[in-house]
Amino acid sequence: MDKPGALNLKLEDYQEKGLYIILPDSSRLVLTKSNIENTAGEFWKDPARIPQYVKEAAEFQRCSFCPLKGIDELCDAIRPIFPFLGIIDKYVSFDEVVAIYKGEEKELLHLADTTMQDALKFVSILSLTQYCQIGRKYYRYYFGVVPIMKPKGMASRLYLNIYWLHKADKESIAKLIKLFIEEMRITAQNQVKRLNLICKNDAFMNAFVNTQVVNEFLQMDIEKTVEASFNEFDQGARIYVKNRRGSDD
Repeated sequence: MDKPGALNLKLEDYQEKGLYIILPDSSRLVLTKSNIENTAGEFWKDPARIPQYVKEAAEFQRCSFCPLKGIDELCDAIRPIFPFLGIIDKYVSFDEVVAIYKGEEKELLHLADTTMQDALKFVSILSLTQYCQIGRKYYRYYFGVVPIMKPKGMASRLYLNIYWLHKADKESIAKLIKLFIEEMRITAQNQVKRLNLICKNDAFMNAFVNTQVVNEFLQMDIEKTVEASFNEFDQGARIYVKNRRGSDD
């Protein structure tokens, strides 16, 4: 960043899918899948990196319904988080950052002036839907979800994915949403408890809380929220067309 409010990006620096966070000191935190995997791999090679009292704490154990409960003591969902604590713990939830998200589209970047806790929703979604043994079955519902979107926008996209994948079967949709929210609520709450043992600041913990807030919207008359989003889009489109016609006259 050359000056406050200015941001110069080289698109070739953002080729891999994932989240890039430009921190207040202008350094960059790269949270792509390969970087998370490589960093986590190095981290887990050293068992001394996890204090014994943390390993033995009741809050740190696997969820009661985890299929690996009693087989492997370490929760998979914590793996993408631990290696980055040293950096993230230097900041609090509401520290302002620039978040750059690269999704499936090869030539599209999503940028947001946001807070650390909102940017880290990307990591919490990864944790809960790719690493968690239970949450993995929900990953497909996040197709096309941009993790730096506003909560209602994320919830609307989630619902539309659920609606499509369950072929508009209202009974199936209601059943899925109920189970999804119950299981994600428990896993998110347990993650917050684990993080409370190891975090100095609250950015990661609040990221999980904010991710669950998005999920809870699915039970709050989500169809009206989706309808309102379409109406807002339609109104914006009409205003745009009107302004364009005026400028062409």
